[in-house]
Amino acid sequence: MKKQPIVSRVLLGWAAAAVVSSALPVALQGAESRPVADDIKQRIVDLPLRGYRVWPSQPPKDCPFEPSKELAGILFTGVHSDYRCGDTFYPSWASDGNLYSPWTDGTTDGVRSSSGGEKATTGNAVMIGDDPLALQIKNTSPPQPASPKPYQGRYPAGSLVYNGVWYYGTYCLGPSASVKHEGFTYNWPVLGPMPGFRISTDYGKTWTASPLSPENPLFPEPAKFMGPVKMGAPHFVDFGKNMEHSPDGKAYLLGMGAEENDPKPRYANLSWISADQIYLARVAPSPQTINDIKAYEFFAGHDAAGNPLWTGDFTKIKPLLDWNNNMGCATATYVPGLKKYLMCVTDGWPTCAKMNSYILEADRLTGPWRLVVYMKDFGEQAYFLNFPSKFISPDGKTLWLCYSANFAPDWNGQKLRIDPPGGRYGLCLHEVRLLSPGETVEQKPNPFASPENIARNAKAEANSAHPGYRAEGAIDGQAGGYPGEISEEWASHGGRAGASLTLSWEKPQSVSRLLLVDRPNRLDQITGATIQFSDGSEIEIAEPLPDDGTKALEIAFAPKTVTSLTVKVTKVKESTLNIGISEIAVFGPKDR
Repeated sequence: MKKQPIVSRVLLGWAAAAVVSSALPVALQGAESRPVADDIKQRIVDLPLRGYRVWPSQPPKDCPFEPSKELAGILFTGVHSDYRCGDTFYPSWASDGNLYSPWTDGTTDGVRSSSGGEKATTGNAVMIGDDPLALQIKNTSPPQPASPKPYQGRYPAGSLVYNGVWYYGTYCLGPSASVKHEGFTYNWPVLGPMPGFRISTDYGKTWTASPLSPENPLFPEPAKFMGPVKMGAPHFVDFGKNMEHSPDGKAYLLGMGAEENDPKPRYANLSWISADQIYLARVAPSPQTINDIKAYEFFAGHDAAGNPLWTGDFTKIKPLLDWNNNMGCATATYVPGLKKYLMCVTDGWPTCAKMNSYILEADRLTGPWRLVVYMKDFGEQAYFLNFPSKFISPDGKTLWLCYSANFAPDWNGQKLRIDPPGGRYGLCLHEVRLLSPGETVEQKPNPFASPENIARNAKAEANSAHPGYRAEGAIDGQAGGYPGEISEEWASHGGRAGASLTLSWEKPQSVSRLLLVDRPNRLDQITGATIQFSDGSEIEIAEPLPDDGTKALEIAFAPKTVTSLTVKVTKVKESTLNIGISEIAVFGPKDR
């Protein structure tokens, strides 16, 4: 039997929806209790997933897209990957069952690539596996060099594996990765030409360089150096495994662009992540055609009956979508279960601040396109969004959103958060669910934010704290922390065994249950600790705290009346650098 990709890690036992209802806790589901001493029971319990929420749709008033009548929003389940890779991943599902993707600006599989400067390189990786949370990501060959001159950057663009041939495109950027203009620092403010595709016939082990160059690009643009382009940073439409859902056997490319004589000019208008329009081209892919503009057709608008027009004359290309000063990087995926296309667009102007992304849907690639959700400040700086077709559920409602985030978390004095939790500068995969009109989503309760959690009323003190961290982070009601929001955890300053955290109250408190959550990073882990109470009693934890911060160790015991408790670390994971606690909750006997 053909093995199907795993597309869901969360069983939604209620109707997913665009309206959020709330319900307070109280019980957590978990493993069987483990007796440790008289009336002391310890067990690992599941926690409500951080980031589980419906993302609000907040389109600007001048949004030109009508709301979708069939899809009313997007639910983030809180399930996400934890890979340590570079960014710029655009997976293509090949006939051998694997995903193949470009990448750059970071380290993947122990190898580094950077696409800026005269020695720019672009990486190539295979993503093996059917579970988006357990992929083996390996380089197929070393990152490939290609000169950006006379520009200064050359980054991955459209990537397609079809009939065993990998077509890997790049695009140029300028004038520099950091440009100061009127007191503001911009990142790659000029989008340049597309110098064709390099080709591999052995799944990326060896490559034939593109015969084209930045000075002799695939599309005849720009008209002048550093001028606007239309088919900028083009990306292949994802038609599924080996393009199985292409309507005509052709590959389609979405480009972002702008026109000469822009009626709404601004600095960095057409940058690496901002644009005015989206354009569309198509080609029957082969090693002979992919770098030959004569083999391409370009979308040229619609006729009077609404049918799409195509032309081989690049000068007659027309926008597929037009929203001046509100467009940018665009990708699209066909969803068989819905018989629809989904398009992700990121408006990232002014290139290194908060970014807005939105999702559109259409029955045909040529439109009309309708708005599913407008995600203001998504990431808060997310870019290169795409839906890999391999990880779409049969009904088309559950997908995995691929993106990168927060490459510039503190440029120009603006501090950015990771939102949703689990994002990072590098490959991110988040499980999402598309919502139908009128559906409701039951909000999962957060036990740490419950008024019954008396840790919230305590004074927190630690015997050390890493710069930027505070003991209070362990009682803030959020089980978070690095690589997300560091204010949501306590981390010691180089502490290992011997590190401690004390909670104290002004008045005696009756306590009978604790929840302990480890830091969410995978380097630091408490494997042994004692809980010391002000009445002189002590409890030793029975097992290590779960290492990823998504579960808690629950300790239940006979009620005690105390004014303080101290968690003293006795053993840690070998790789630990700065031991700490993401969150601790304390409950009385009535909540046991």
